[in-house]
Order: sequence, then structure tokens, then C-alpha cells
Amino acid sequence: MSFLTAVLAVRQGTKTLLETPFELESQGVTALFGPSGAGKTTLLKALAGLIPNQYTQGSVIHSKYGSWQTEQFLLAPEKRGIGLVFQQQQLFPHLTIGENLRYAQKRQHDGPKLTFDEIVTIFGLGSLLARYPQALSGGESQRAALARALINAPRLLLMDEPLAALDWTARTEILNALNHIKSELQLPMVYVSHQWDEVIQLADQVQMMDKGKITRSDSLAALTTDIDFITQEQRLASAILMTQVSGHLPDEGLTELKLGDQTILVPMITLNPSTNVRLLIRMLDVSLVVEPVARSSILNTLACRVAHIKDHEGAALILLSCEGQFFNARITARSKRLLELKVGQPIFAQIKATALNSPGPQDG
Repeated sequence: MSFLTAVLAVRQGTKTLLETPFELESQGVTALFGPSGAGKTTLLKALAGLIPNQYTQGSVIHSKYGSWQTEQFLLAPEKRGIGLVFQQQQLFPHLTIGENLRYAQKRQHDGPKLTFDEIVTIFGLGSLLARYPQALSGGESQRAALARALINAPRLLLMDEPLAALDWTARTEILNALNHIKSELQLPMVYVSHQWDEVIQLADQVQMMDKGKITRSDSLAALTTDIDFITQEQRLASAILMTQVSGHLPDEGLTELKLGDQTILVPMITLNPSTNVRLLIRMLDVSLVVEPVARSSILNTLACRVAHIKDHEGAALILLSCEGQFFNARITARSKRLLELKVGQPIFAQIKATALNSPGPQDG
């Protein structure tokens, strides 16, 4: 059962800002992805009820909790039970972080709940509870803003580019926390971004947007294995492999991940053995060999099979099947000829350990 189905329309004068159907699953992360001005934030605000009724004529929103909007009715934002997190944090400046959290906890909705201590641990806020928002860094502020939204027990969490102003370390910390939340709560989330590397590390479903319309709605797995999509959008050509921590090599600064019967080495990650991990593999970081190289600086060699080949502008895009999962490689037409590649052929994929990005734990 869907959490929400809608037909959304937003018009300002004679200009149509948004006109599209929209459906949201009952759990997991749905990403709204597209260029600036595509209508992503407008769609988020329409779901939240933040756009005045005179601009949303024709919109209809039905949630599992009842109607939020019809031709005759508009449910107030505060009655929808939604958690909102924007690029700019919305913490109360006169309250400490702990007081901000307690304030939200006292006004909980009826969505999935985590305890105060669980929220503090997930977002790493233990040392920040007595501090005021103005004393925090950008990453600390966003972690606190997300924690406050979630401790409010929302039915739905809406996030509008929450990582846009943050550095790599802060972004990684928050993506890790959000992936943890996914594994803990049966909570639907909508995540707005124009950064594909964020989307691929977090999303389950992707709604591609352009000019106020959803142009494609699909699972992340379907998009990252669609060779025609990859051909058209090579800048987005990355894939996610679902792996599991099998052990650590602290002296070498490496972690071993299990992919079926094979092992992948990545830079050390502080996760316990048996933890499920999403592993990001970028297409341009993959090279192919017909047999394993005995001595090489490239630590990872995965036994794969060629699932699909697409010739494109002097190159070949290769979809690889590995332990029941898929990722991509881009090689020159000359390399394809020298390797004599054919669909169904066994092949080995080489991936540098330093090129691999492990965004954190994954549900499951």
C-alpha cells in the first residue's frame, strides 16, 4: 500500500510551476532528482501544505491517514504530521540543542518513534546538548535539525537539499545517520537533491524531475542497470552493491566486505562485522581484464559476467553481473575489441580500493 498518492498543480498567474502525478511508498527514501528549477522544492512544499490554496487549485493529495487536499479542502500543515528539514537549519536559537530536542519530543506526532538517547546516539549529539545553535558548525547544526525532526515522531520526513552547504565529512556523517534511520524506522522519506552521489547513497526510489513534471519514476536499482539511461546520463553512471562487513585489517587501514562468495577491500570503516553496507562504485573507476593479474596495486578483482554491451561514441558501456548484482564499466572500443567481449562472457573487474566509497550501514 502506498503512503500517499497525489496529483499536484502549482500555478502563479499564467505560469505553471508544477503539474504532475506523484506516488510515495510506505517506507524507504524517495529521491526527487533534477536540475535547479525543475520543481523539486515546489513539490515538497505542496506535500507539506506550505503553498497557499489559491496557487494549488486542481491539487489532490490522499495519504494513508486520510485526505490532505481536495478541491474543497486543505489540511493545515501542522495536522499532516510531517517532519521538515531544509538547507538552512530551523533550530530555536534561544534553546540549547537538548532543549530543542525535548521541545519537539513533547509535541510528538503518531509516526515511528525513537527514544531521546537513541536519537542522540545516531546523530552524535552527546557532546552538543548543552550548546546553543549559533555555537555549532554547519554539519553539527544539520545533524541537530534532523534529530529534532525525527524525535517529533513524524509520519513522513521531507528533506530539501539538507547537505548542500556542507563539506564532505559532514555530508558523510549525515548520510550514515540517515541510512541508520532507514534500518530502524518504517518511515517514508522524500529527499530533494541535484547531487547524484547523495541520491545513489541513500535512495530506494528515484523520481526524475524537469520543468515541473516527473519524467521518470523507478527504483534506484533499475536506473543504475539501465544501459540506455547510463548512455544518456554518463555523468550519473554509478552503481550500488549491497555488501557486508566481514572483518578489518587495521594495520593496513582496510576493511573487508563480503559480496556473495567474493571479498572487496575498502578504506577502513568503523562498522561491526556482519553490518550491511552500501558500496558505491563509479563507472569510470572500473577496468576489465580477461584473467586476474597476479601482482598489481589494484587490490580488488571481481569475477563477473558481461550482461550487456552498448557501443556509444567510440566507447563501450559494459553492464557487469557479479554475485547477482550489477555495476558498470566504460572502456574504449579498442579495448572491447582486444578483450573480444561478448554478452555472457566471464570477465574480471578491477577496482582500486581507494576509489570505493562506503556511505555507511544499510537496512536489511
